[in-house]
Amino acid sequence: MNRNFPALRGIAILLVVINHSITLGFQFARNQGVGIPQWQKSLLIPIKELGIFAVPLFLFLAGSYFAYAAQGKGLKAMYRLIPNNLLHIALPYLIWSLVFYVVVYFLFGEQDSLIGYVKSLIVGYPNNFVPLLFFFTFFAPFLITLTKKSPLLIFLTFFTYQAFLVILLRPDIFGSILPEWARFFAPPIIRLPLALWGVFYPMGVIFGLRYEWFKQTLSNKTNVFILIVITLVLFSLAVSTQLSITSLPLIEIIVPLFGLIWLTTVKREQMPFVRFFERLGKRSYGIYLTNLIIINLIFFTVIQIGTKQLLAIQPLLVMVIAAITIFLPLLFMEWVEKNRGRTMYRLVFG
Repeated sequence: MNRNFPALRGIAILLVVINHSITLGFQFARNQGVGIPQWQKSLLIPIKELGIFAVPLFLFLAGSYFAYAAQGKGLKAMYRLIPNNLLHIALPYLIWSLVFYVVVYFLFGEQDSLIGYVKSLIVGYPNNFVPLLFFFTFFAPFLITLTKKSPLLIFLTFFTYQAFLVILLRPDIFGSILPEWARFFAPPIIRLPLALWGVFYPMGVIFGLRYEWFKQTLSNKTNVFILIVITLVLFSLAVSTQLSITSLPLIEIIVPLFGLIWLTTVKREQMPFVRFFERLGKRSYGIYLTNLIIINLIFFTVIQIGTKQLLAIQPLLVMVIAAITIFLPLLFMEWVEKNRGRTMYRLVFG
């Protein structure tokens, strides 16, 4: 297994927190009627866009990790790993989603019926990546068994299905080129996450099973250079779309296809602050589940104490909020594991 993966997971959660801090910062400023200078938007939007790599990277790494853990195991032996994995995905998700619903009720008056809350949990509000992770984890042994036989076919199948869902769910771009009955093939709970990120867990499985082939192929510096150039060009187009310079709304889905493979070539010793990112990577799921709660609480507090004009200084505010959102749960999770044990930690934070 690639030695840089733990640090990559830490980088992914940092990108999530920064993305959410910027997105919610813009939203709160707009709702409060506070103007943000254009230079700040031009500075922060490219940084926010780095978040398009985060969830694909989480799914890619999860697929790779499971493929690595399942080495030498048959289908039945692999399925023995599943219940424990699903428990540590679902229970923390349930706990922190309920905390989120309580927080937004008291802060903003958001409320729903019991059935509405159940539906929100099922579809993944506010963490729509989790049901997709649950889905792939449940079917991972079956997916690995098929991938061992034909990795290219598996990749093309998921890539094609993701493209189908994008066309189906974006009639504003593609029009109604698919018949109405095509919606039958779009699963009701995870259709949107699959349309955004459906190919990345299978990519991770393929990478984990064919690691030596990828290692040999990517040892060619020309191949890596091509990946870097493609990633930078596509990412630039994604940023320019967010800045309303170009209009390529689907580019964000395409960029990580190349960027993830390039990231696997970055050696651990080449990564700055690698130990810190590895430390974050160990707590990434817990930080992911708690980050929206903390960010909303901080912005609400800024407004309530009469300092909403700070919303006009977004770069400084984002740095402070992102730091608090990272370090507060990080230190708390480390304390829980040290003082309450690994079992309790995993039940609460995954």
